Amino acid sequence: MTSIREMMKSGEAKAGLLFILPFLLGFIIFNLFPLIYAFYISMVDYNTLKPSYNFIGFDNFVRIFNDNIAIKAYWNSFLYTLVYVPVLIVLSFFLAMLLNRKFFLRPVSRTMILIPYVANVVAIAMVFSVILDPYDGPVNAFLQMIGIETPPMWLAGIGTALPTIALINVWQSLSFQTIVYLAALQGVPNELYEAADLDGAGKWRKMLNVTLPIVSPTTFFLVITSIIGSFQNYASVRALTNGGPGVASRVISLNIYEEAFTYNRYSYAAAQAILLFAVILVITIIQWKGQKRWVHN
Repeated sequence: MTSIREMMKSGEAKAGLLFILPFLLGFIIFNLFPLIYAFYISMVDYNTLKPSYNFIGFDNFVRIFNDNIAIKAYWNSFLYTLVYVPVLIVLSFFLAMLLNRKFFLRPVSRTMILIPYVANVVAIAMVFSVILDPYDGPVNAFLQMIGIETPPMWLAGIGTALPTIALINVWQSLSFQTIVYLAALQGVPNELYEAADLDGAGKWRKMLNVTLPIVSPTTFFLVITSIIGSFQNYASVRALTNGGPGVASRVISLNIYEEAFTYNRYSYAAAQAILLFAVILVITIIQWKGQKRWVHN
């Protein structure tokens, strides 16, 4: 077997190392070092008003399980993911199937779906706050016009705020997922569809037995990245409801921000961030182990 020292003597290996060096440095500086420092901070009692590095062990982690607001924030993030990821994956797949067909103004339609993705989060929050206003908004006015006497409170309701934010984020993120699916659909060999036609398979049978298995690696990638992104959601929640009403839509990323930069409890916030990292890591490992059962190789 060729040793690493012998490999490094070749010009190709040196060129490869040179190409990955910027990414490697960026990963160490902006990912690995902050992660290690956050873990260190979570083990001490630190705040900027009274800097202290007294070692307190896992006290901050134990404190999380006695903090009803923090537990509620983790639970809200979990519920948000349960709404956001399945709806996003299913809608983006069917939208990609639609855009993969030949129709009039198809190039324009493909371009138009990118608009929500590049729109500013604050601008989106302002627009939806007006549209979904429970008292003067056009959506509830329409619902009342067709006979619904008590329309949803949307962003102002305790039970509706979180799913409403999830659906707004689905609308904004839909374009990226759709474009990735569209690229995957264009890589499905036509020979497989022709063989399915010879066997008399209908549209649904071809989608279930040909399309879905072939694009399953793309689905796996999108599910993993969507779950990670959903647990890190902060900006839209802050702009739309700021975690309210009460703590009905307070997700864990917003809670971590509030603990650190509003209440100046950096160590406690770092402990919550490390726990969030552990949760995402466990979910990702479970998905990675389970992908052998349904992802086409």
